[in-house]
Amino acid sequence: MLVCFLVLASGVYAADALYRLMHNDHDALVIGEIISIEGNNTIVKVEKSIISSKDINANNPRKQLQLKEAKIIEPFGYNFFYNEDGSNMIDPSVGDYVLISLMKSGNGLKVAWGAYKVDSLDYKSLSIVLPEGCPVWAKMDAAAIKAFVNSDGKITEFSFDGDANIVRSGENIIFDGSKEDAADAMSEDIKDTDKDEYNDEFQSSINIIGGSDGPTSVFISGNPLVALIIPIVAIVILCLAAGYVVKKKRK
Repeated sequence: MLVCFLVLASGVYAADALYRLMHNDHDALVIGEIISIEGNNTIVKVEKSIISSKDINANNPRKQLQLKEAKIIEPFGYNFFYNEDGSNMIDPSVGDYVLISLMKSGNGLKVAWGAYKVDSLDYKSLSIVLPEGCPVWAKMDAAAIKAFVNSDGKITEFSFDGDANIVRSGENIIFDGSKEDAADAMSEDIKDTDKDEYNDEFQSSINIIGGSDGPTSVFISGNPLVALIIPIVAIVILCLAAGYVVKKKRK
């Protein structure tokens, strides 16, 4: 029971972070180059700000900052570049190109919903840099982020099929993990117009859609009965066990 909820919760959290990054739940989302690192302070020269076409709160949208430089006052690492113990595979360096979600903090800024190393300052063509041998879920997330940024924030809704390792935007496939060049699989339609690794069984059955109804909508792939029955059975077992304990205490 606990394992079921932990797996589901980790998936929801990962999807929630992506959804928030793609729906203006920060003070700025910028593409830029790191020009200075001194202690905990990192300065990014901003090349481009990405403002999503959709807000997480349409009735009270968060005002987005237009920055020329971003002074980040807390240390950070790059998404997808964390070891199992939480340490960084690589540290940010002067000259790195970055995509960073930022929130105001005191006299500066801190990372909000992710910091990504990218291969270019051109928002129309940049890709997320990934470590060698990274898992397919990272490639799927990176493909969605790439599509979002390349569209200048216009493409915000994606579905993730963990069974087939496919990411779609509407009817368009933007990532197909079955292809040899899957690390950067993008459809022409998209080009013209975005942590914990799941248990394999759940990864093929339950995934999250960042859709118009929010980050908690669920996309079921693979065998939907398995996806739905497993948590139900676990809940029933827990309830029966709790009832047995209460009955025993009454005796």
